[in-house]
Amino acid sequence: MTIASRAASANDYVRRHSTHPLISRRKAADIARAAVRLAALLGIDPVHVQPDRRWSSLSLPLVPLTLHASDPDDPQQIYNFSYSDPLYDSEPFYLLGPCPACEATVPLAEIRSLADLGVFIADGPAPLPDNGILPSSYPDEFDRNPSHSSTCPFWDSEG
Repeated sequence: MTIASRAASANDYVRRHSTHPLISRRKAADIARAAVRLAALLGIDPVHVQPDRRWSSLSLPLVPLTLHASDPDDPQQIYNFSYSDPLYDSEPFYLLGPCPACEATVPLAEIRSLADLGVFIADGPAPLPDNGILPSSYPDEFDRNPSHSSTCPFWDSEG
């Protein structure tokens, strides 16, 4: 796919998804731009990135947006990301997955580039030690995420 065709696809995606009957035009445009930005980071067409459709609970940047990216070569392989604030292009995406301690879906890795995702795919999440100290490879958002079970030793309820 050429750069021009990818750019046209991104523009078309933003234009088609910048309106939604249940949310404001501005919020819909923010969601569309975040999806296009993730697609560009992953090197895929934006049609392979879909936002979570729970519109009523979404209040960016207070509630992170969840985006689902399917692999164009293997549509069954889906990567889930959260994204907090579409106003800043420097805002990272967070790869979501099960907490190794409580199984809740939480941010496991900060993704700023395709190489960051490659590192995570190659190495996976670092094992969590019994001493309750979080390895530095986990993002700060890991232990701050309220999805952890209340008994998870890695949930910082005061974070």
